[in-house]
Amino acid sequence: MKTITEDILSWSKDVIEKPNEYLGNVPVCPYAAKARQDNALKVLEVKEANKLIDKIVEGTELIKDPKTDIVIVACTDINITIEELSILIDGYNVVFVPQDIYLMASHPYDEEEEEPVEFLESDSWEPDNEFLMVLIQNFDKLERASDIMHKKGYYEKWPQDYYNGTVNKRKSYRRYRHGRHEKTNEKGR
Repeated sequence: MKTITEDILSWSKDVIEKPNEYLGNVPVCPYAAKARQDNALKVLEVKEANKLIDKIVEGTELIKDPKTDIVIVACTDINITIEELSILIDGYNVVFVPQDIYLMASHPYDEEEEEPVEFLESDSWEPDNEFLMVLIQNFDKLERASDIMHKKGYYEKWPQDYYNGTVNKRKSYRRYRHGRHEKTNEKGR
């Protein structure tokens, strides 16, 4: 059986980094391969939900290293609900976005999108472990990368509700980073 870290690295190589037919043969994350190959991807494993908060804080320290592009905190204890995880991450973003750190949660039972997000689905890949993830990145760097992808038309094939739940949600935190309210509800802004 693979470790959580091996599952995440496999997911990156076999799903996220590969050209995706739903996105016009562009990888789901065009930056993932370089981060993995440069060892700029760090994974922190946690087995008990009551230790998740400590690991997230540890991850926010690791992301401050300029050689680190993304920290993924992965927890196999799924006793934390989707709502609890969402509230936790929203609260953390209010604290950490002003420090140029952004957190995004992924819960294995979260299926809130109204439209299928086909580019994230894979019939050929299954993890050995079930886990939730908290992805931690530099806010400004993520914003710049997202702007580049916007200009290339990358988001045009994304379902609107998924776009709102990821890109627009991140944009909603700009006011904490930049001290003003930004437009967040239009695709392409």
